Amino acid sequence: MVQNKMKTILISILLLGQAYAIDLQKYYQEPLTETDKKAIVAFNILQGIDMLQTLEIANNDAYYEKNKIMGKHPSEAQVVTYFIARGFAHYHTTKIIPLKYRKFWHTYNIVYNFDVIQGNHDIGIRIDF
Repeated sequence: MVQNKMKTILISILLLGQAYAIDLQKYYQEPLTETDKKAIVAFNILQGIDMLQTLEIANNDAYYEKNKIMGKHPSEAQVVTYFIARGFAHYHTTKIIPLKYRKFWHTYNIVYNFDVIQGNHDIGIRIDF
């Protein structure tokens, strides 16, 4: 268990390091607008809820995860790592996408995340604090 967490942490550090080592600035089209920033915040809030639901799935054998990247019964470390990586990828992809296409990008991601959260809620997955 400790070995898996260490592997996950090391992989996360390597991925994060690579993200900063690659000069993404040359791919960025236009600067983020206020609408882009609000949409990124909305996306990350929905991602946070989805992550908490996925952690509930990871700790409950009555449910299984449909995301093939994580597998049916991911560990907590896998879940957190996946959502952190997804958040970074979403942010940088948003900056790369030309401004005229960003509203479609934001709409798709927000609607998709909301649908996933709603589907999880419909089958009984709740978030406890």
